[in-house]
Amino acid sequence: MPRKTQAEDEADDRLIWPPPHAHQLLILLEEFVQKTHGAIPNIKDFKVMAVKLLGPCAKRYRPAQVKSKYHRMRIIYGKFKKLINHTGFGWDFDNNTPMCDTDVWDDYCKANPGVSKFKYVGLSDYEMHKNVFEKSNATGGLGYSSANPPCDVDDEADIEDRFLHPDNGQSDDDEEAFQDYIGGQHSRSKRAGPSAGRGRGRKKRTTEADCVSAAMMEVASALKSRADVSMASQRLHSETVNNEEEFTLAACQKIVDSMGVTPTAYLKAMQYLMANKEWHGVFGRMSDDIRWSWIAFLDC
Repeated sequence: MPRKTQAEDEADDRLIWPPPHAHQLLILLEEFVQKTHGAIPNIKDFKVMAVKLLGPCAKRYRPAQVKSKYHRMRIIYGKFKKLINHTGFGWDFDNNTPMCDTDVWDDYCKANPGVSKFKYVGLSDYEMHKNVFEKSNATGGLGYSSANPPCDVDDEADIEDRFLHPDNGQSDDDEEAFQDYIGGQHSRSKRAGPSAGRGRGRKKRTTEADCVSAAMMEVASALKSRADVSMASQRLHSETVNNEEEFTLAACQKIVDSMGVTPTAYLKAMQYLMANKEWHGVFGRMSDDIRWSWIAFLDC
């Protein structure tokens, strides 16, 4: 199977991780970095984050997906930081975008793939990205200190191959580990002998059980908040349903065209809008983040 183009890869990522979901993950990562004083999350931490995302996102992510998104965010932040530090550009601080001649920008994009989208739209949640990735103290194979220069093209390609396109065979193991973690059975560790490590084993089981319990309480709270938001959205829809005529199917199609979604998501969105005329106005008035989430929901 041929490797996807960068545009296709980014479109798939936005469907899996709509902006509101990515924002929720950044909130968890920022809390983790503050709590651990800059530690790099491991697979156990990604499992906990996957549980906590269930409430606000209403979607279950595998730990491997959370890990992959974390590394993608780190790569994108590195590209944006390199762009900020480039001395050949002016800077629009209101929009957080570079200012330069078209020829200069084209040459920079050729030398630095993946930055063309920053010409008109800066990096969303830039300060949160900075808090997460500038404070990290990674060492080893994934080590990358904030004192080091951003990755070059070869480094980024290597990281993408290793973490953004992992072996499909790992997904079943991640799924089993996730189920074990939810069920509280992940804490069953092997003992060295008949009596060795019994105290440590009990402490470990208690710690992880408390962690799961706290995560599930957060999920329950988030679900309640989501229900309140849903009721508010329904009230808003009832107030605006009489003014839907100003949003035609052609206007909705133009919006979908501008989003650059995958062909499958495009067809599903247009099919729904053709069959449900009353949704034209709702779709037209959605914010960009909500619109992406809506299309991702249809494409599930």
